[in-house]
Parts: sequence; structure tokens; C-alpha cells
Amino acid sequence: MNTLGKKVLLAVAVSMMALTVQASENAQLVQAIKQLEAAQRSLTRAEALAQTSEKNREYFDYQAARRDINAIKSGINQYINPTRAIPRDPNASRRLQEDYTKLRH
Repeated sequence: MNTLGKKVLLAVAVSMMALTVQASENAQLVQAIKQLEAAQRSLTRAEALAQTSEKNREYFDYQAARRDINAIKSGINQYINPTRAIPRDPNASRRLQEDYTKLRH
């Protein structure tokens, strides 16, 4: 095999490896979205079972947790399904809530 043939073969092999890595990354990100959706379902069940009363000073902020999960899912979806024609939503990269305990005032 001549030098040009070796270079072409090497370029094809590198391209195929890059596509495999990208496909693997996308598969893992799709799996992450499925896990986030499962977390949302768990939050819904937990919220239904929660017995918070006005007497409790602290309670879990389910709405904030759902907002953050949706923000993460949106970011992953924007990465794996890029749309160049539509600018990204600047609010999609907002900071996450991080604290899900709320105090009653």
C-alpha cells in the first residue's frame, strides 16, 4: 500500500472512531435524559405522599426541583440536537436552585 493509501485509510479510521465516540456520548446523554425523567416521576410520587402541613417550618420545594431537572434536560437536548437557525434561549443556562428546602414565613 502506498503512502497516500495509508493516509486515506488512517483518516477514515480516525473519522470512524470520532463518530463512534460521538454516538456513544449521545447514547449516554439520551440515557441521562431518561434517568432525569424517572427522577421527575419519583418527585411526583414523593410529592403525592408528602404530608406537609402548615405547622412544618421546612418542606421540600418540588417545584424548584422540577424546574432544575427541566433546565438540565433542555441543556442536554440542545447539545445533542443543535439547531443553528434558532438562537439558544439565554434563560436555559440559568443557575440551578441547588437548595430545595423552603422555610415557611
